[in-house]
Amino acid sequence: MSKRRRATWKLVLASFGILILLAAATIAIFVPNFFELLVAGDERDLREQPSPSPQAREPTVLVLALDGVDRSLLYEMLRAGELPALAQLLGGLDHAYLDETAIAPMPTSTLASWATIFTGVTPALHGVAGNEYFIRAEKKFAAPAPVSINEPDLVMKTYTDGYANELLKVPTLYERLRESGPLKIWVAMSQFYQGADKLILADRSVLADAFAAFLDADDDADDLELFAKVDEKVIENVEAALAEGPPPHLLTLYLSGADQFAHASKEGPDKARRRYLRDVMEKLMTRVTAALAKAAPLDDRYVVVVSDHGHTAVMSDDSHALGTTELDDPPMFIRAAGYHLRPFEADVSDSDGFDTVLAYGGAVAYLYVADRSTCAKDRPCEWSRPARFVEDVVPLADVFLKHTVQAAGGVATLDLVLVRSQQPGSTELEVYLGDRKTQKIGAYLAAHPRPAYIAVEDRLRDLAVGPYGNHAGDIVLMTRSGNEQAIENRYYFSNHYYSWHGGLGRTDSEIPLIVAHPRKSTAQLGALVREVAGERSDATDVAPLVTKLLGRTWRK
Repeated sequence: MSKRRRATWKLVLASFGILILLAAATIAIFVPNFFELLVAGDERDLREQPSPSPQAREPTVLVLALDGVDRSLLYEMLRAGELPALAQLLGGLDHAYLDETAIAPMPTSTLASWATIFTGVTPALHGVAGNEYFIRAEKKFAAPAPVSINEPDLVMKTYTDGYANELLKVPTLYERLRESGPLKIWVAMSQFYQGADKLILADRSVLADAFAAFLDADDDADDLELFAKVDEKVIENVEAALAEGPPPHLLTLYLSGADQFAHASKEGPDKARRRYLRDVMEKLMTRVTAALAKAAPLDDRYVVVVSDHGHTAVMSDDSHALGTTELDDPPMFIRAAGYHLRPFEADVSDSDGFDTVLAYGGAVAYLYVADRSTCAKDRPCEWSRPARFVEDVVPLADVFLKHTVQAAGGVATLDLVLVRSQQPGSTELEVYLGDRKTQKIGAYLAAHPRPAYIAVEDRLRDLAVGPYGNHAGDIVLMTRSGNEQAIENRYYFSNHYYSWHGGLGRTDSEIPLIVAHPRKSTAQLGALVREVAGERSDATDVAPLVTKLLGRTWRK
């Protein structure tokens, strides 16, 4: 397999919508749960008790969840008339409110963002700190969308065993809605579906076809069709479900193709996503509009469009991809400092005496350190105890500080090294300065501005401060990425890609939030959003907003 195809393999593992297609090639060896998916078919009924169907004049909501589409790109295309089918689904832009303030949580990664969107709380509260992370209390490496490890079975478990659902420490939007009375809820392809009645998936016939294209030896082949097939089959199966009976009150429709194509395309993320939205998604929106109209010709349907993150263009080469195997990759620095790094595997032996864990997420990486005074050759480290700042954290923080702007005679790959506050009782992240010194993030940025970073203090607090804030590690490494004008100055934690996300930069962070209704004006819809979100919106506002649109009450 060529180098680019190997890179694409890990790309597919790093995000979710297309990931199911990997099962076709790893049925016998890597993905035993594939057979369970075959038995389940193209959809799964998740609840036995029936829910009532929508009645006339009862509001319904379609949540269109577009992976990897930032606000400026989507709004520009809508306003320029490049997406007429999407505009029609919205009932026309005169009946849609395009929020200009919404931002994603940190990290701006698939799993952390969708968990925030579909629970209404921050990562430190819902516990999903990224596409992969370490749970100290359970000594468990969670990887619902693996980046540093090659474990396809974990991806399949999200759809066969509810793996991603089980990582949540709070109820989903769907579970919260059921507390207020019976509702019929369907979820198509989204990773978080606990509380829904039905899960709709891409069917198995497309999996084999897509994987065959994926293994094509022609490195110059256009992968757009590969990623489009999964979205197309999801829509086809939604159409079939809607044709069988009354539609749900709430339908979440998750489409991942634009994100996948952005990662893999040599065109760069903006051109790639434009092409995908124009050539693929537009046709799908026409089909969705027709299927909904046929199933329930009601004039009281809300449409909510939201995304999880944007994209930042990067260079696809060894110099800019901070991986796990090369001599100048982060794991080598950790081992050279005398630490025992956890192997890059989903599960390791209970007897393994690792004292350090590394988890990747594009523009960000988490580093976890044990209290090494508890480690011995015949006794694994006690991970339930926090690391000691001076003895355990500082030596590694010093190692990585050399790879920031302080790099002497070398390439500065990192922008910030963040560590937990030394103040008693505080778990906030602070900037590590060296010589055991730290500085509050706000004060550091006031002296060293990062113009492209947005809402830094609030989002890092939402990541680190809370009952599950330690899921984000003892040291947080931020690459030079979102604040860099020149692409050659951007770096990322993963294998080779043409685009990544995960950071604090504007291109990763600004997400669309559109609310539409055929009988309401832009001003009326804007008032609804502002009533829920206040002056500025973020990902935590989506679940309360959907609850309100369904005529229910969100209780904090």
